[in-house]
Amino acid sequence: MTAKIKQLTVGQKVEIQISGLNVPARFQTDFIGAVMGRWFIVNMPDSRRYGELREHLYEGVPIIVRFVLENENGEICAFRSDIDFVVAHPTKMLFLDWPKQVESRVIRQGRRFDAYLPCTVERLSEDNKVDASVEAIILDVSETGCKLRCLLDEQDTEDEQDKEKGIEWKSGDRVNIIVKQKSGNTVKLGSIVRQVKASDDEVTLGVQFNSQQKEAINGLFAGSLVDIDALSRSQS
Repeated sequence: MTAKIKQLTVGQKVEIQISGLNVPARFQTDFIGAVMGRWFIVNMPDSRRYGELREHLYEGVPIIVRFVLENENGEICAFRSDIDFVVAHPTKMLFLDWPKQVESRVIRQGRRFDAYLPCTVERLSEDNKVDASVEAIILDVSETGCKLRCLLDEQDTEDEQDKEKGIEWKSGDRVNIIVKQKSGNTVKLGSIVRQVKASDDEVTLGVQFNSQQKEAINGLFAGSLVDIDALSRSQS
């Protein structure tokens, strides 16, 4: 089934992974459109950020495409394809073969609970160093992820250009969410940004927790929100 592609909007961020390389090769780019049954069309990645990867993008290269649908449940979708051809005018674009099948899974499993929990969000670079941070509020939370509101005027980064325009968040960014509790304990959760919604004065992030963090997630829920074990049992 390829009906999921019809739910994409022009300009939405998608992730492309080049298959077959010995090193991880992924980049973010914009969905331009589709010719149903023939092509899935995306922008060539930004040369300033992905210059070294562009030389691997040519006809016949196998790739994996991933994107997030911001529907009722929140789904991450993926499919395999090949680059059919590359065009240079009016702008550089990749035409990908139409997939035979699109796989998907729900991001949000179980109920989500309203919250108002101050935290710090640290964005990680490829070498796992913190390249930017922002004060935020956790608006709702489940056992698999949460929604964060980041106020633009509260953002803090060492890059002077980013200070002027705010952090440019992207789906796929790896982050740490740090919550200081009233008890004095600190909970730190490794996460991945799955959705980004920006307005003039704030950015809202939909974040998925990394797996194998049950103890840390329990620490987030303990005493202020809900017992995650009881939540999991209620969904079984």
